[in-house]
Parts: sequence; structure tokens; C-alpha cells
Amino acid sequence: MSLFEDLINQHIRELEELKQRLLSDLETKIRQRSYELLSKYSEEISNAQSQVTLERERILYEALIENRKIISNTYEDILREIKKDITDYIDKNRTNEKYIKFLENALLKAREVIGEDLIVYSSPKDRNTLTILMRKHGLKGEVVDRDMSGGLVASSRDGAIVLDMTLDTLLETNVEEIKKAVASVL
Repeated sequence: MSLFEDLINQHIRELEELKQRLLSDLETKIRQRSYELLSKYSEEISNAQSQVTLERERILYEALIENRKIISNTYEDILREIKKDITDYIDKNRTNEKYIKFLENALLKAREVIGEDLIVYSSPKDRNTLTILMRKHGLKGEVVDRDMSGGLVASSRDGAIVLDMTLDTLLETNVEEIKKAVASVL
């Protein structure tokens, strides 16, 4: 994940700022609504104390539910943004040493699992790099173009063994770790 740390850290800082704004806005809304209710029922407070308490609890509960929805939507937006930022970064930096090393490690893992004769599916933008890396490591087989953001899918010739190391799959696999990092900020 070292390739993605800077992007994730940037989003974590943005989440810290968002958290502060959300909490402040929520407190202001609750305070304003509470003052409105207290002034509205000022004549009836002695007779309707239990009603005011119930109304206040309902408002707090609704605010809490709305806050959770906002946070949930924010999580999803942030995860989409992280994924987009990472795919954009990869797309712009396919010749970056770290990305090439990532592809090389994926090929070496495929060789461990599948063997030396394999079919590698990749983005057309990675075709040349993967062909060179396969030659470098003495791998037989071919590189086949497939619509994907980055990474690769390696398969045995008969298709019995498939190893998916695409960018999308790796992000999906690590989404829980990303959510934990985001949650620690919120």
C-alpha cells in the first residue's frame, strides 16, 4: 500500500476537517432547534415537561440518524475519490518505478502460483512493460489486452488457475483497512 499512502493521508486530513465541521454544524443545529422549542413551549413547560423531554430526544435522535447518514455518504464519497485518485495517479504514472515494481511483483507471484507458462491480461497501456518483465523473468506465455485500470490477471493456459491482481480487486480487498483509517479520523 506504500504507493497509495500519500493519497490516503491527504483524504484523512480532509476527513479531520470535515469531522470538525460536521460536529460543529450538528451542535449548532441541535442548539438552535432546542432554543426554538423551549421558547415555543415556555408557557407550557410546567404542564408539559415530559412532552418537551420527549420532543428533545426525538430531535436528538433524528439529528443523530441524519449525522450517521451524512457520515456514511461521506465514507462512500471518500472511497470513490480515493479509488479515482489512485486510478488517475496510476494512469498518469505508468512508467513510475513503484508501479513497474508492483507489476513485477505481481508477475513473480503469478509464477509462484501458476508456473512459468501463463496468460497475462492487462490494460493495453501496460502491455509493453509486462512483455519486457515476462522476458526478464523467463516467463512464457502472452499478454492479452483487457479493459482494466491497472494491475493484471494471470491465468494458466487451461484457465484452471486464475490470479486476480488488478487495481480494482486490490482496492476492494483493502477497502476495510481504508474504512478503518477513515473511521479513525471521523
